[in-house]
Amino acid sequence: MKANNQAQYEDRLFDLLNLDDEGLEMVKKAILQNQLDDAFAVLKQYFIERTSPRMYLQKEEIPQVCGYVHVHCSDEVQEVLQTADEVVSQTFLFRFQWDMERTRVPVSFDQLIDWNHIQGNDVEWAYMLNRHRYWIALGQAYQLTGDVKYASTFCLQLEDWIDRNPVPSEQTRSTLTWRSIEAGLRCSNWIKALSYLIESQVMTPRLFAKMLVSLHEHAEYLASSFTGWSNISNWGVIETSGLFQMSVFVPEFKRTLHWQQLTAERLRETSRLQVMKDGIHWEQSPTYHHEVLNCFLDIMTLAQKNKMTMEASFTRSVKSMAAASLYWARPDHRQVMLGDSDNNDIRSVMTAAAIIFKDPVFRFAGWEKVDFDQAWNFGPEGIRYYEDCPVQIPPQQSYAFEHSGHYVMRSGWEEQALYLYFRCGPLGGGHGHADMLHIDIHAYGKDLLTDLGRYNYSDHTPLRKQLKHCSSHNTTVVDDIEFTEVIDTWQFGRIASRTGTEWISEPNFDYVSGSHDGYIHLDDPVYPSRSIIFVKPYFWLVVDCFRSQNEHTFKQFFHFAPGQLSLSQETGICRTTNENDANLCIIPIQTAGLKAEQSEGVISYEYNLVEPNQYVTYERTGSGTTSMMQVLYPLRAGETSIPIVEKVPVYLYTGELAEDNSVEACRIVIPHSTEQYIIVVCHRAPSSHIDSYMVDGTQIFGEVVLISLKDKVKEITVIK
Repeated sequence: MKANNQAQYEDRLFDLLNLDDEGLEMVKKAILQNQLDDAFAVLKQYFIERTSPRMYLQKEEIPQVCGYVHVHCSDEVQEVLQTADEVVSQTFLFRFQWDMERTRVPVSFDQLIDWNHIQGNDVEWAYMLNRHRYWIALGQAYQLTGDVKYASTFCLQLEDWIDRNPVPSEQTRSTLTWRSIEAGLRCSNWIKALSYLIESQVMTPRLFAKMLVSLHEHAEYLASSFTGWSNISNWGVIETSGLFQMSVFVPEFKRTLHWQQLTAERLRETSRLQVMKDGIHWEQSPTYHHEVLNCFLDIMTLAQKNKMTMEASFTRSVKSMAAASLYWARPDHRQVMLGDSDNNDIRSVMTAAAIIFKDPVFRFAGWEKVDFDQAWNFGPEGIRYYEDCPVQIPPQQSYAFEHSGHYVMRSGWEEQALYLYFRCGPLGGGHGHADMLHIDIHAYGKDLLTDLGRYNYSDHTPLRKQLKHCSSHNTTVVDDIEFTEVIDTWQFGRIASRTGTEWISEPNFDYVSGSHDGYIHLDDPVYPSRSIIFVKPYFWLVVDCFRSQNEHTFKQFFHFAPGQLSLSQETGICRTTNENDANLCIIPIQTAGLKAEQSEGVISYEYNLVEPNQYVTYERTGSGTTSMMQVLYPLRAGETSIPIVEKVPVYLYTGELAEDNSVEACRIVIPHSTEQYIIVVCHRAPSSHIDSYMVDGTQIFGEVVLISLKDKVKEITVIK
């Protein structure tokens, strides 16, 4: 059976190639003389010696890259060698950062690899197995050590996979091995792995021929079907990336020009449809934003190396995605765990963007030196450019992605800076979570308030669905009713939509507000909103407001990164108590009628990983206009003093005490400082002279007003 299968591949290969191409004369001559073994040997040697096209590395660059990573990337070298050794023993653990679904438990096969194996009821394991990212590690390990076992393992597993997984007659999702997303990823992974292994003696000319035919089958499979869904899905980008890389890698195929035409059209459409006006991928998940961006960057890398002109609209879209990544990232260079996202460091992505776009701002957001992955992608020339490239601090600190509904408040660009992320935008499809009005906080080098992650994509555990719920995010709910209904891993029922946002950013403060319609379906509709004022560089005031006719119960959720936590029932003050680390203090403004509760929860920083954490809920019952306000105050490691926070009475300018459902104010006194602030929040916009108020002896007129006092100098700022 194997011999017949091999013969099938031998018979097909030379029909697929343009044998009249320059450089293939000896191949054609051997075929005409019916010397097939010689033809395969000459073909392999031709691929080894050709200087065009340029893939990620030329063969003469590989020793330089190996020397570089041994010196500068020792941890990654050890990770790659460990992975390669495991794969040699047919043990699989998906551990690389941009493996979309990482695993924690190694799986071993004693005999043949079961390419359809499902581990732990999670079908994603089989998909990861069939993407073959670990074969790149085999190739790199071969180059780093010279040990032929890595090349032998690659060849054995490659041929086994090809023989036992024939290409379907048409695109299908009914198999574990031939979904189009896996086919696209395999094209990229095989091509990269082959470039490190092609000169090995164990990569026989016949096996090389078989691999080329299989890659051709992959390309035709990817070319065969591309729907409107493909245009809007990250799958479409991953498929197109694989097809593009095939069209560059083997220009000798007769179908290459057709593939190039298809990829040009598909890149134009996917980048136009999937990248929103502000650079965010429409699926609203940083993990998939970066998966798409990585594909686009690979495409641009090969285009530049081969002097291919890409459409200006495509290049603009890719650059806008990289800029979005820069401004979206936390001070520790990691993406927020919005939607189905892990706690990934994005510096490798930004390093690639800096090299491709020759951009010193992207260089600021990348690694200090070219990292392991990008060293293999860009080689010595890219490493030299990166070392000489100037570094420029981004021109903006706080940033609003108003089209997609993401807002970042930032005190600066240093790693110790204060950072708050606010979410008020569209769901983003199956990878979205019920997270409207969610916030993250990172300060003084520490993750403080956070999304809880995704855990996995399998409905066999209730945790998957739980982590998508509203209550698993730092947001609010009404009467314990979810404002967006989560049905299962990918499906939703009723979905909340934003009803308004506002953003103001000034040197001394940031302001954002958002609202949604998730409770208008109730018999007595409730209209929730959240406003956040950032008084730089100290604290945030969070104002949650609910408007209804009848009485309801309103609840806020605050989920913390793992660590110690304390809650005072008397004052409602919640604070983390992490030794030798930054902490966060949550100080309620109005404690009357406010219930606070501390609970145990879980957090998932990466796929298939879960660990304990804690969260706090604040609850209040009311009707009409009901508010819940807290000061969120980060403390540096070792600091213990928290601000004095008190409610300040507000009077009409005629002298009568104003009601809380109209306007509220609070004073915040910064510890060990002469600074104090009064923030006045009107729960409805001023519309007449009667809405002019007196606060602490000062008459004000505005919806949100900041009164600052420093060294006995008072400054009044109307925020809005």
